[in-house]
Amino acid sequence: MTTTQSTAAPSGTSRERTATYGRQMSGVMLAAFALSVVHTVYAAVQGIEDPTFTVTTPLAWGFYAVAFAMSALARRPGRAAQATVLVYLAVILVIAVFYYPTTFGLEKQTVFGWFENDVYVGLLAVATYLGVARWRGTVLRPS
Repeated sequence: MTTTQSTAAPSGTSRERTATYGRQMSGVMLAAFALSVVHTVYAAVQGIEDPTFTVTTPLAWGFYAVAFAMSALARRPGRAAQATVLVYLAVILVIAVFYYPTTFGLEKQTVFGWFENDVYVGLLAVATYLGVARWRGTVLRPS
């Protein structure tokens, strides 16, 4: 496959060529947030959750409501929707890289905790890559 930067195309065709990025991005985000939900429940069952982010705190419910809404918004073709999702992903990645490790003490470092953290951040990075490619109008074509 080759990656090319799209040139100025008629308004209708550019949208169609990059529509798949929205579906793929949404799916990757859904996988990341679903894994996060599973880990939040797992942490509650194991008694290792962060007291400010549990299955019963409004912060967790709000975070997941916004996360799944952003996953749905990723499917929309508009530039405002794309920008909103990219900004959201940037904020979530900053939190995942700089804040979350400060709450991830030794007692929480289970095998599943490490797996969830690494896969979650990796999926968010992939979603961000897809979003940037979509924003730039990059098209993948078979060789």
